[in-house]
Amino acid sequence: RTHADCSATHLHFPTDAMRNPVSAPSAPSASSQGPTTKVKRQATLHQLPKVVSSRTFSYYNVSLEDVVKFKTTLENRETTRDSFMGALRQLAAMLVTKQLLEESMVGKVVKRIASKHSDAEVRKMAASIVEKWREEVIQQHHRDKRQARRGRGPGTG
Repeated sequence: RTHADCSATHLHFPTDAMRNPVSAPSAPSASSQGPTTKVKRQATLHQLPKVVSSRTFSYYNVSLEDVVKFKTTLENRETTRDSFMGALRQLAAMLVTKQLLEESMVGKVVKRIASKHSDAEVRKMAASIVEKWREEVIQQHHRDKRQARRGRGPGTG
């Protein structure tokens, strides 16, 4: 069996859109006067009904809205431990800039949790987040300084 034979036998098309790809009329040939035949084209993601686009953040693409959402979870006294730890994990996974920390004030909330929370595991996780953010802000400051010395100004690269 060739590679083409293998791939042809293992194709599964779970959605109707994939089973019936978008059809486009082909250019009529000069020799045939009959009806035009349709050329099948591969369906795009937007044509597939079950494709879900994610509005979740990525490590580098963090918005103030994302940070404030998790800060609110941490400030709510009725938050379950699992939700609380989940919010801390999400914050730990983000690249939070100095500007985001200043605008959201989430650093103060996490630092207070690191020093005053009753659960030792929560305190330890919050303290590691504070340290991670401190290091990231310091590194960003050094990068901005180096770029300014090169004459490019901070934040451009």
